[in-house]
Amino acid sequence: MHYKSHGLRHELKYSISYAQYYELRSRAMCFMRHDENGADGKYFIRSLYLDDIYMADYNQKNEGRSRRRKYRIRVYDYKDSLIKFEIKDKFDSYISKKSSVITREQCDSIIKGDFGFVSDMMLHDREKAESDKNRALRMGCIDCACRILRPQVVVDYDREVFICDEGNVRMTFDMNLRAGQGTGNIFDPHLPTVPAYESGKMILEVKYDDYLPNFIRRILRSKKLSLWQSAESKYSLCCIAQSNYLGKVVY
Repeated sequence: MHYKSHGLRHELKYSISYAQYYELRSRAMCFMRHDENGADGKYFIRSLYLDDIYMADYNQKNEGRSRRRKYRIRVYDYKDSLIKFEIKDKFDSYISKKSSVITREQCDSIIKGDFGFVSDMMLHDREKAESDKNRALRMGCIDCACRILRPQVVVDYDREVFICDEGNVRMTFDMNLRAGQGTGNIFDPHLPTVPAYESGKMILEVKYDDYLPNFIRRILRSKKLSLWQSAESKYSLCCIAQSNYLGKVVY
């Protein structure tokens, strides 16, 4: 499904207990496979979210806006071997994500609020700058520069992923959600963080394209599991945790 230039996917979210996790996991293992990334589909994710001085993106979520956008830098297992600059758009119950792989130097520049490297890329290698793989970087940095977006909060969590080719489904279990100061070193495994979610709970996300296979739909609607959909945002939860424990970032 597409809207203008956006490829759209459905996204369902649930707040679940560890007991529900073990039940869901055992059922998923019968029909789905682990993501090939990480050991047994598990890996650590750290995202650095950007926002303006008015926290506009955060406030749009709290206001219930059906159309909103977030910018983030994402790394895995504290390594700089794979760094992504991502734009996540929300259209009611649909999501769209654009991503560009960036270098450590580009990452450091974005964190400092210096987006001049995009202009340099356009001048010296326009074909590369306008390629599809750099589209998110080009579009996002222009908006970030105009809106003066700066690092706001670090979002940490452990993820386990199951995949189903039918419907292009990704079922993710995100646990140990924690918030860190947005001005810290995102590659530092010892960056101080604080809990950002209820103890004993985690977030289940199910993303799919045009349809959800019946066997997955039946799992999610199981009376035994009693799952309830949630609209919680990890970014919003971590902003609240940061405000409560760490104080607001000033830049």
